Amino acid sequence: MPQRTTTETSNNNVKERLSLFLASGCYLGLIPGAPGTYASLATTFVFFLVHQVSYRIVPELHLSAICLIATAGTLASAEIARHQKIEDPQFVVIDEIAGQLVALFLVPVNLSNLVLATALFRAFDIWKPYPIRRLERLPNGVGVMADDLLAGVYANAAVHLVNWLVHG
Repeated sequence: MPQRTTTETSNNNVKERLSLFLASGCYLGLIPGAPGTYASLATTFVFFLVHQVSYRIVPELHLSAICLIATAGTLASAEIARHQKIEDPQFVVIDEIAGQLVALFLVPVNLSNLVLATALFRAFDIWKPYPIRRLERLPNGVGVMADDLLAGVYANAAVHLVNWLVHG
């Protein structure tokens, strides 16, 4: 078996550390308790802060952020799964971050919608109605991300439906 050079070992360590940083949501997933819920709440809080500072959420930037986080999350979670030999470790929360951003996409920003989107996303993420649970089986980090992205779509549709029913 060929030996690794110092540069290869160093690059692998950097890759593993970067993957852990990204996959754990800037280490948020390492906080004991309910890391997925913490990640959803933190995402909603940052989303609200961005809205407060800019007075609006630019849909193109929001969608770009979702795509970037989903891509980085797929790569980082695949690396973590390979390194940890666990398909979806509990500390991997970048999928919750991406899913929560999907749940908030094009939703009018107010307290009731933020709470509703967060609660519905967590409910769909935990409950995993069809076909969310099946998506978890996809390989190489795709399953880690795909189930939460679809849970976000379900939550987003439900928030929009509630808003349509209440506000017409």
